[in-house]
Amino acid sequence: MGADRPIDRRTLLGGLLGTAALAGCAAAKSAPSHPTTNSSPTAPSSSAAPSSTAGRPGEPTSSATHKAAPKPATPAEIIARATVPVLCWHQLRDWRPSDGAVARNELICPPRLFRGQLDALKHDEWTTISPDQYLTHLTTGAKLPPKAVILTFDDSQGSQISEGLPDLLARGMTATFFLMTVVFGNEGWMTKRDVKHLADEGMTVAAHTWDHHRVDRYSGSDWKIQLDQPRALLEKLIGRPVEHFAYPYGLWNRGDFPHLVAAGYRTAFQLRQFPVDPTQPLYSLRRIIVVSTWTGPELLTALTQRR
Repeated sequence: MGADRPIDRRTLLGGLLGTAALAGCAAAKSAPSHPTTNSSPTAPSSSAAPSSTAGRPGEPTSSATHKAAPKPATPAEIIARATVPVLCWHQLRDWRPSDGAVARNELICPPRLFRGQLDALKHDEWTTISPDQYLTHLTTGAKLPPKAVILTFDDSQGSQISEGLPDLLARGMTATFFLMTVVFGNEGWMTKRDVKHLADEGMTVAAHTWDHHRVDRYSGSDWKIQLDQPRALLEKLIGRPVEHFAYPYGLWNRGDFPHLVAAGYRTAFQLRQFPVDPTQPLYSLRRIIVVSTWTGPELLTALTQRR
């Protein structure tokens, strides 16, 4: 999954179903490159010619009959508002003897520990929100609950349906599922019917590429295969827009942003080891990988320390 160019599509699935697939989003640690800074959003121009009737007593001016468009949030304003913790899990199952230290620590959370983490959030009165709510807050300053948190799951693991979804629903929580589409229908992974079920239960369905290759190494047809086609499939399955994206391994560079915009994504989430991009913060929002062994109180402490 960390190769410079995508591997042969016919051999990919076998690798995904093996132990190496457990490395998930946290395996690659190399830092992204940052090309020349993109220009920041600008407010609409106000230099239009005045109305010929402006200033006549008793007659409205053009500004009185047309409301000015809202001023776009600046990158600095978005960054200042980007304080909501975004938590990330992968598999929800008990450990096996073959699971390595990294998998046990970051990628495989035993269901009893996962439930303890959710219970701690609920007891401490955290409120789960969707990426749509977060985006509105970031771009307009709309208010959020005092303890807002976003729960996310990566990679289309079947245990997220069998273990995660019932636990979320039992606690009245919502979550976002960043789905890799190549694995649908294979043993141990989600089905297309599962994707529809997530949406029907009020969860957010979001994209995580076709086969989990690093976005910062795409070229040529990779953009269509990894960004456009998964979004189109997910939208067909759930019957609504899919506008949020997560980078495999959390890796990105600024050259990726125009492709994400062109593909129709409004946000993109990385992992917390890299700073938010100062020019395009919506495409470099940060997440926290939940340490599998955290107790509920340890999770709450981590939220306080990392916000």
